[in-house]
This record gives sequence, C-alpha cells and structure tokens, in this order.
Amino acid sequence: MTRIEAETIINYNMEEKFANVFTHDPAVIRRLEKLSAERPECTPGYNQSSRGKSFDVPKTWIKVSPPVKRQLTDEQRAELSERMKTLRSGQGK
Repeated sequence: MTRIEAETIINYNMEEKFANVFTHDPAVIRRLEKLSAERPECTPGYNQSSRGKSFDVPKTWIKVSPPVKRQLTDEQRAELSERMKTLRSGQGK
C-alpha cells in the first residue's frame, strides 16, 4: 500500500455519541491502541484488517482546529530571531 492509499477515515452522524475512526496510519493506530488500553470510552471498532484498524471514540474527541496566527511586532520578530540564533550557535558545543 502506498502512502497516498493509507487513509484515515472518520465517520459519525448527528444521532450517535461515538465516531468511528478507521486508519492505516501506524502512528494513529498506536495512539488509539494506547488510548483504548487506558480509557474505556475508546474501543476497537468493527473493522480490523491486516492493514488498517478501526476504533470507536467519543465524538467530542473529534476536532477541527486551525493553527493560531501570531501577530508579531518588528521588535518581537527581531527578538525571536536573535533567540534562535543563540540557541543554534549553542547546539554545536
């Protein structure tokens, strides 16, 4: 399976309290397996294959959140730039 074929599909409706997450992404599978061991509200779902796994999770866990845009002044930007230069120069020691 190619990386473009390795999908993650989140399916839910307005009536039920749980969403189904089917994924081929190994990082997402590991995270959901860990959560299912720790949290009873995360359970393995109906679709388990050799390539992908399914989990049922509360719909409240599903979020769409865009990155926060920071408004920096020129002075703040220069200060952050200097800080990064200092950090990078200290890494080689």
